[in-house]
Amino acid sequence: MAFDLFDNIEYRDPKIFYPWAKEQLQDNEKYYFLLDEVQLLDEFVSVLNGLADKKNCDVFVTGSNAKFLPRDIATEFGGRGDEVSMYPLNFSEFMSCYDG
Repeated sequence: MAFDLFDNIEYRDPKIFYPWAKEQLQDNEKYYFLLDEVQLLDEFVSVLNGLADKKNCDVFVTGSNAKFLPRDIATEFGGRGDEVSMYPLNFSEFMSCYDG
């Protein structure tokens, strides 16, 4: 779910998104939620904690918002997740993959 897309603007309301997300959990199979720009989701901390509490649900959050720093993540979700920082390729790394 990309919360920055206009097509998904209604899902920024947690009273719409959370019931939709719970509805996706149809059985005991493993489900994965990939959420981009989650800071646009109102009450996102409560929503993420609610989803993360489900045993058959993994939540992956991406975003590039500098307002939500790694120390904030550690505070809000202490002990409930892992942070993976990703950086763009530098020029030599890019050229090692580019044939041209």
